[in-house]
Amino acid sequence: MYFAIWVSQDKILRASPLTASILSAVPALMTIFIVLCLGLFVGVMVGLLGIGGGVVLVPALVYLLHYDQHLAQGTSLFILLPPIGLGALREYWKNGQVDLRAGIYCAVGFLLGGYIGGRIAVPMPSDQLRGIFGGFMIFSAILLWRKPHDKSSSTSEEKAPALSLSVARAVGIFLAAAFSGVAAGMVGIGGGTVLVPLLSLLFGFSQHRAQGTSLVALIPPTGLLAFLTYAKAGYVNWQTGLLLIPGVFIGGILGGHLARRLNPRRMRQVFAALLFLLGVSQVFSALRR
Repeated sequence: MYFAIWVSQDKILRASPLTASILSAVPALMTIFIVLCLGLFVGVMVGLLGIGGGVVLVPALVYLLHYDQHLAQGTSLFILLPPIGLGALREYWKNGQVDLRAGIYCAVGFLLGGYIGGRIAVPMPSDQLRGIFGGFMIFSAILLWRKPHDKSSSTSEEKAPALSLSVARAVGIFLAAAFSGVAAGMVGIGGGTVLVPLLSLLFGFSQHRAQGTSLVALIPPTGLLAFLTYAKAGYVNWQTGLLLIPGVFIGGILGGHLARRLNPRRMRQVFAALLFLLGVSQVFSALRR
């Protein structure tokens, strides 16, 4: 009897309506399971590498769930509204790897830049947007790979600039964050993907300190203006976003624990290689269409 139930859909319906209804719900349940696991994985990446997670989430939504590029990016921006990086930030804060003042500058830059990026991206064709997404990932990978060694970076951080230089440094950090915010709004990433290597390369932050500082900008809803631009155009899947948020929060705590046990240089190299491969894949995908 049970063999017949699995072999023929007609027999399923006649023999066991309850079983048939359960089996018909399997695809939806599998999708929910994939989304939950994806949220957990993205959260680990947030805590481990100090990124917003969109760099992993957007292509996953496009390739695994077959989302349109705009819909994937708008949904990615949705999960950045709650303070999903709080758990990971707590781990970095406990280890003294957060520059709070620089993080506030980053938050303001993200907010303004994200609005500009969202306004640019929404009218674009999806294929063109996908290519731009890949280009940003390749650019971020190159920046991250070329970052100086953490030892020298730490030394430069310990030598605090004078007051006149600190103003210039604050303006520079704000502009870097605004540029990262434009990237976030255009391609639906958290902004940390671009900001972390910029803080390291241009301002002498160590890898861990750059990651911890970038997480400060994930606590307030700095992506709100960009998100509203996507939502107004109908490019947000609310159900998927709500399913992703718990996993991202829990994964962020786990990723923060892992970050303390891993070599910063190896983290940087693995992250850069991942970004480069994903970026090349996105560019070729856009060119083929």
